[in-house]
Amino acid sequence: MFFNFARFFPQQQQLDSLLADPDCELETILSADNILQEIKGMGANKFADHIIKHPEMYQRMINYIISVDDELIDKKTQIQYPFLCSEILGSQNQKLLDFLFERPEEGIEADAEMIRVSLYDQLISFLEEDVFNMTSAGYFSKAFLAIIKKRGFDVWTQIINNKQILSNLIKHIDCKHIAEIIEKLIILDTTQEFTEETYLNERKTLLQRIIILMQNKYYCSEIVENICDILIEITTKNMSCLYYNNPDIVPFIDQITRPELLFEISIKTQKQQPLQVLINLVEMSSKESKKEEDDEVIHNNEKDFSIFQNIVPELPQNLLSKRYCAANFQNSNQEQVQPFGLHKIMLLKLIQTFVQTNDITIIEALLNAGLIQVLQTICIQYPSNNQIHIITEKIIKSILDLNDEKLTENVFEFGQLIEFIIGYHIEQNDKKGYLALLTSLSNYLFEKSYNQNILQYYKDNQQWMNFVKNRLFQINQKEKPFLCNVNPKAKSEVADDQESDIMSILQKFNDSQYGQQNQGEQQEQDKETQKNEQELETNNQQDDGGLEDDENIMMDMNVDQVWIEDILQTKKENQDDETQGNLNQKSLQSTSDNDKEVIHKDYNVSSLFNHSLFWKIEYDDKETEDILNNYA
Repeated sequence: MFFNFARFFPQQQQLDSLLADPDCELETILSADNILQEIKGMGANKFADHIIKHPEMYQRMINYIISVDDELIDKKTQIQYPFLCSEILGSQNQKLLDFLFERPEEGIEADAEMIRVSLYDQLISFLEEDVFNMTSAGYFSKAFLAIIKKRGFDVWTQIINNKQILSNLIKHIDCKHIAEIIEKLIILDTTQEFTEETYLNERKTLLQRIIILMQNKYYCSEIVENICDILIEITTKNMSCLYYNNPDIVPFIDQITRPELLFEISIKTQKQQPLQVLINLVEMSSKESKKEEDDEVIHNNEKDFSIFQNIVPELPQNLLSKRYCAANFQNSNQEQVQPFGLHKIMLLKLIQTFVQTNDITIIEALLNAGLIQVLQTICIQYPSNNQIHIITEKIIKSILDLNDEKLTENVFEFGQLIEFIIGYHIEQNDKKGYLALLTSLSNYLFEKSYNQNILQYYKDNQQWMNFVKNRLFQINQKEKPFLCNVNPKAKSEVADDQESDIMSILQKFNDSQYGQQNQGEQQEQDKETQKNEQELETNNQQDDGGLEDDENIMMDMNVDQVWIEDILQTKKENQDDETQGNLNQKSLQSTSDNDKEVIHKDYNVSSLFNHSLFWKIEYDDKETEDILNNYA
């Protein structure tokens, strides 16, 4: 990662020393090491002033950008200088860009003025070439986009005066860099001061021209992709506005709203970009349109999807179409599979978008066209395609969530959803990817049993009841439990790092994993407890050897539990008092009782672990809280 320390620490600037010579050549400046950061940063105005005083240098800068050479002769003039010049103009240097359209206030000589006037024409002459390489097109695009950003209205003025500019741009629309220029000319996102003439009609005409071009040259995938990217950008910009139906964008949206044409082109080209335009149009129709008039915001909740009615019935069956141009591939099971393709994935997303509009007419048209059957077919045909399964699940759930009787009937009666789940959710398909989809849908239907519209289709189905009690129950037992029986997303359980929360989590784990011990282990523990109590009663006074025995008991626990040492220390102090005779018979008896309690705690604590150091949590709440308090 490059970091420019010159921005924060004062140091000698190369550009200052170079510009100390008033006749310093452009190539000398461009050849200096790391000079670009200075020119784009603190030295931008100084560099611009130097270039304006020598317009022939500006002329050479443009020549480096637009020059196209087939053979590499000089790396500096063909690689380094073109890159640096495009970066300098692309940095939106206000003085340099203004010089293309305005004479400087301080004035220049007549010869310099002639050069200045010819600079813009020299730059756009690049478009007159029939063929150019993508690198040079990128350099030209970077510089020209900066000009549109700073002087967008002046650019359109030049286009009106010279119609050939637009023709040359459209001629090269198959180039991504040139298509981006056309997009910015239509949207006209410029910082130049607003003028009375916004060239709205000319921009609409340009949009109309490229749509007609896409319609007639659909066989050229680059043209279709680039033009659709322009349409996607325009529709996305409209949706991202603070108020929908932005008056600056609405005229273009009306031209783009041609669902039949976009769908036809997507089917012919098998490209996903036209479908993305359709998705944007549907989402815009479902948004709440807003209009700001004076100080009042008017909300219009009307939603009209009638313009899509002609294409909706054709969507499901196109998911089953074969791509003859796509070669099959061999999957991990050594099977020949035809690729589903991005086009069909986008088609599925378009159907999902239509369903999520909650428009009953649109959804009925999709269901009558066999949507559920088609989704079932492609899920089985592509068992490892997670995208298909995820979108299918969302579509079916969205339809059932509407709680419409006709739609629900169509899903269960004509779609035969219950039969589909039972028929394919079998042990032979345990390794199939679509099993997760079937499990999710099964649990969803079971959770919706309170809904009579759904319940009526499986309450008397004995096969479904057997499936839920046996197959589904076994699957859920394996898949649903959380690790340690704790939901990591449950904020209420892990919000605070307090002992009560820890105890609650440990208690859940203990109940779920080790709540029921076998009777044999419990009896052995009871015997060991009685044995320890008898030893304590007969040996009230313990010597050092007794202390070592206690330490051996503690070795059964995890050595990392430092808080055990506190208990040992307490015991040792009591025993020292006993050997010195500082305590009377009453204190000895009290110590004996304390020892019983400590050893009892020690045993309870040691039962937390088995010999493999795996947790077996079994404790008394009060005792555990005391231990944690001592440890704290």
